Amino acid sequence: MSQSDRHIFEKTVRFYEQKQARQANRMIVISPMVDDNAQPLAKRLGIEVYSYVEDVNL
Repeated sequence: MSQSDRHIFEKTVRFYEQKQARQANRMIVISPMVDDNAQPLAKRLGIEVYSYVEDVNL
């Protein structure tokens, strides 16, 4: 998942929030292919990134 993918994901979440009039509790991405350079951007945008679904705490 690249930096541009993270921007698109964040914008999609904001669009959903606006259209559904609901606030997203968390932004979670599960991807086995994570670009290390995009990690700081994900943290700044508030996106939690996991490589395995088992790592996600609900």
